[in-house]
Amino acid sequence: MLPNGWVMTVGTDISALKHNEKSLRQAHEAALLASRTDLLTGLPNRRYIMELLDEALAASRQSGSGLCAAIIDIDHFKGINDTYGHDAGDAVLQHFAQACRERLPPGSQLGRIGGEEFLLLLTDVRLDDADRRLDAVRAGFPAAILPDHATRRPVAFSAGLAEALPHDDRSSILYRADRALYAAKAEGRSRTKVGFEGTR
Repeated sequence: MLPNGWVMTVGTDISALKHNEKSLRQAHEAALLASRTDLLTGLPNRRYIMELLDEALAASRQSGSGLCAAIIDIDHFKGINDTYGHDAGDAVLQHFAQACRERLPPGSQLGRIGGEEFLLLLTDVRLDDADRRLDAVRAGFPAAILPDHATRRPVAFSAGLAEALPHDDRSSILYRADRALYAAKAEGRSRTKVGFEGTR
């Protein structure tokens, strides 16, 4: 208040500050997304899909709902790289990721864990249903169009599937899924094998 009785107010335009705050928030969100994403396929990367597995295991223990994990390997992938080159291999990986996104049920999570290997998390399902869902993804899986735009390459995959048990942690469920994947490959590929508790 001024001596003459007038009230003086000072206004400040904070639009620029709010804009900077929004830009910083967007940059942070973009950096977080980039740290969790496999650049080639756009899927969760190894670190993030493992975090999602840990969260899903904890939720499954708490609620008693089903959880299944599958390790998936694209069949004969080395032959694609050796025959057509690494650009073709990258195209197959991108095609595989996109085709799976279109075919997997809502709520499932697929991440790339390295090379041509992927981890699939299926929540609120039991083993038989998870097995059927993988078969449905595999059935009629579309061929990949390679970078020359003339070559169509069939894409098949093997999978090892395990259902979460009450005592499971990341290591134990992945061990069973991995053993089952090796069995699927040994039996001729392009199939799903189930890893049971006794396979450890």
